[in-house]
Amino acid sequence: MVFRLLICLVVVTAALGETVQLRKISSIFLPHSYQNGPQYSLSEVAVEQLTYDWENRILYTVGDTVVHVIDVSNPEHMIILAYTEYPGMEFTDVEFCGGYIFTAMDNRTDRANGKMIVFRYNPTTKRINEVRQVQVGAIPDMVKPTKDCKKIIVAVEGEAYEYPPNHIIDPPGLVVIVNFPLGVGFNPMVSTLDFERFNERVPFLEESGVRHVYRENNNPFSNDVEPEYIAINADDTKAYIMLQENNAVATVDLESETILQVYGLGYKNWSSLKLDPSDRDGGANMNSYTVYGMYQPDSFVHFRFKGGNYLVMANEGDAKVYDYGAYQWSEEARGSKIASQDLYNIDFTTLQQLADNSKLGRLKFGVSPSERDSGGFLKAMFTYGGRGWSIRRAEDMSLIYDSGNDVADRTLQHHYDLFNCELDDENDRPYNSFDMRSDNKGVETEDVTVGEVDGYTLFFVANERPGTIVTYSVKDDLSHPKFQHIYHGIPETRGRTWQQMYDDWDLTEIDCEDNKFVPASESPTGKPILFAGGSVSGTVSILEVELTV
Repeated sequence: MVFRLLICLVVVTAALGETVQLRKISSIFLPHSYQNGPQYSLSEVAVEQLTYDWENRILYTVGDTVVHVIDVSNPEHMIILAYTEYPGMEFTDVEFCGGYIFTAMDNRTDRANGKMIVFRYNPTTKRINEVRQVQVGAIPDMVKPTKDCKKIIVAVEGEAYEYPPNHIIDPPGLVVIVNFPLGVGFNPMVSTLDFERFNERVPFLEESGVRHVYRENNNPFSNDVEPEYIAINADDTKAYIMLQENNAVATVDLESETILQVYGLGYKNWSSLKLDPSDRDGGANMNSYTVYGMYQPDSFVHFRFKGGNYLVMANEGDAKVYDYGAYQWSEEARGSKIASQDLYNIDFTTLQQLADNSKLGRLKFGVSPSERDSGGFLKAMFTYGGRGWSIRRAEDMSLIYDSGNDVADRTLQHHYDLFNCELDDENDRPYNSFDMRSDNKGVETEDVTVGEVDGYTLFFVANERPGTIVTYSVKDDLSHPKFQHIYHGIPETRGRTWQQMYDDWDLTEIDCEDNKFVPASESPTGKPILFAGGSVSGTVSILEVELTV
């Protein structure tokens, strides 16, 4: 275990009214493996997801093959208490409920048979004991318990994989409900929900922005969907399932255990906003273009506001690309590489911009059947993700707020060197990666967390590239969140390289895959905090949330 105490303040506050500060209390660096001793490495996904047992002040994390148990009772000195490792497997999620640790596992040796594995931590022996395994389907991505811990909803992504060599299998996307009516100690009842009844409704669903992407070999919509993330409403009667690549959300009735609807999320019109679509334009050049963003959120959260039900979404974007030996298929193409005969519907100005690598020529667009009309022409230029976050009404997915180009603007204003930056070469300095992701989803907003502090609703918006957390606040008007500040865990951008900062145990929050807000009443500091997990940096940090009115 490597631990480093960090006391710092990274904050850009709003000019008037309330201000929010994130004060880093400490960070812990986690091994990605214990084969032949603890193995630390940058970019090895040592922290994929995390969850918190507030009564015992214990944090559980999963990353790659390892489950960690971390004592956070002394927030200035987190300690690894125990770990367990499953070589050949990959943990994709973890949740704590009712004394049990629920995990999702991608079975790398038998992809069709992914599992939910339940553990229990024994503080006396300091051992993580396996309680049971439940097979749920191919490549489960998330688990989410109801408040009473009697239902565990599992999003089974069913992502395509190679089997046998040079062939592709695209298994069905599933929502699995694991019921423990008598408690986790007793055998569960398992309900498996599929999307087959929606196969014949694809033309209708596409009108709202739902995508049926991979149609090779007559692949049906029910196999194309990839359930990835779960949100549950306040009374545990309805679950919302994110179908990221399909640009859609499914609703599930948890009482009847049926999939009710699939809602398309529509498109973001960049002609009235600004983005930088090129990594070869000599800098950060924000302009308007006649292109449309497929929102394609990753994480999302249900929350209540003034009696209403809402979903806040991190609009990351994602494309399907299959490269399995002799079998290669991709739904995306750069603007300059799209065949001219496909662009019959595109206006002349946009055609010129598509031929220019300093404008739209480098930007990646969707060219799957979902983006084409009955004649096979592209209906418009659709790109991936929303480069920000949005709020929608839970009842019908109608848009209440979208951040537009605010995340990019704020980054340019306050942390210029990190604009559309990513950790590409560990031996580069961060500034060497400036503008590198402009042609490919920009900041890639990855995670969004909601917290309540002193009557304010706070939104912590985490961006994968390279690892910023942007905070917004709302007091009365949900349609106008107020920018507060940008936080990041990169101590310098033009001095040491990524690897040097990691070797010095200074680099944290790179790829903020998962963050958890903890109110003061449950916090080890006695104040509201954010647990911030860095997937690429392999770190967990405690960030204290300070609101001054």
